Amino acid sequence: MITFTWNGYKFSIVQFDMGIFEKDMTGHSHSKNSYELHYIIGGKGTLATSNTVYSLSKGNFFVTGPNIYHQQSTDKEDPLQEIFVYLQTGGEKTNDSLVSAFLSTHFYFCKNKELQKYFEMMLCENQEKKLGYDAAVGAIMQLLLTHITRIYLPQFNNISENNGNLNDRRFFIIESAFIDNPTNITLAALSESIGLCERQTQRLLKKYYGKSFTQKKEEAAKKDDI
Repeated sequence: MITFTWNGYKFSIVQFDMGIFEKDMTGHSHSKNSYELHYIIGGKGTLATSNTVYSLSKGNFFVTGPNIYHQQSTDKEDPLQEIFVYLQTGGEKTNDSLVSAFLSTHFYFCKNKELQKYFEMMLCENQEKKLGYDAAVGAIMQLLLTHITRIYLPQFNNISENNGNLNDRRFFIIESAFIDNPTNITLAALSESIGLCERQTQRLLKKYYGKSFTQKKEEAAKKDDI
């Protein structure tokens, strides 16, 4: 069993492997705090839950969490092939929004080719078991769970950067502008390059450099003459 931590929350990998369905999988549900991740890499079949039947083919991904009844049927001439990961969670409460989103989603079904690489990396590590195997699998699982949760929460995938990071980029642009073109730089051009109006640019320069645009330009020009 491999244990890893994702965003401060403990998970245990009870089992993971690749399986070829020579016969149908009997309907069942998982216990509390248990989640199984399934990725179909080949073949055909169906997935039946308590109220819906889904067609399965290469690229399908689905999660079956606590108390979710599911049954998989395989095509006898083109058997299903899947990579699966069976997880047991820590059980304690968490305030982390990503972990909470994953834990609260007991069933999910989609088609997503991007997830395949993570499952295949897991499978490769499991087959080769090289030095650092446990740590590598844990790291891949953190990436996989992060990607899965991004699929769950697409509305939060474009997170605005905070003002500190934005200002860091602005400072770099400002300082580069005064170094590269101290003679011909204009307040209008500088303001446009950092996404502010001229008045805001003047305030930014005064607050963080203690100088007006004209003073900064004169200072840069003097240094350029040396």
